[in-house]
Amino acid sequence: MGMLTNSLSQGALIQSEEARAGSQRAFRSAVRVPRGAAVNRAAITYRPNTAVRQRNMQQFVARLRRVDPAGAADLQRTFARRDLVAEIGGAMRPVGLNPDNVADAMAMYLVAAYYGVRGSVDSKPSDYRAVSAQMARAISTAPGFANASDALKQEIAESMLVQALLVDQAVQAAQRQPSAMPSIKAAIAKGARGAFGFDVAKMRLGPNGLS
Repeated sequence: MGMLTNSLSQGALIQSEEARAGSQRAFRSAVRVPRGAAVNRAAITYRPNTAVRQRNMQQFVARLRRVDPAGAADLQRTFARRDLVAEIGGAMRPVGLNPDNVADAMAMYLVAAYYGVRGSVDSKPSDYRAVSAQMARAISTAPGFANASDALKQEIAESMLVQALLVDQAVQAAQRQPSAMPSIKAAIAKGARGAFGFDVAKMRLGPNGLS
């Protein structure tokens, strides 16, 4: 549980500085953009590339290794056994979400983190759709996203999906080992703060997304 806790708390560090800055810009826009704002579909979607995915996974591990070698080794073993992005993508499509959509990927992580800091995995499809719509509006108006490369958008999306899956797995493990839950909640909160710059424990989730 210790290595997983470290990976969750350092989650933002698996992103490049450019990707992390993009995530934070998007969330800052999300809390200001009106519900009626137009969505730029070209800004929120990307064409996935297998070579880019492999590079992303390698770089996620390399960045985490700088601060948490044991957690990085654990993550590398996980990547060697499983295609986490494909797994979570398979779970997204039945509820109308697209793993190749940055807003949908951000929603997967944000909703997982929202419930995770509350010790729960009891999210609903409507939660993801609400946050995705909120993030789609935000990304459409956030500086830089309209001209972002597919590779950058893929990095942001895949880092969100990997972290979402790790959050859910950590909470489920802590539910079986309640003594670990406080540290898991704290690690999730720290990771979300690093990725998006806000305290997810203080947010509220409703039909209009996070506020």
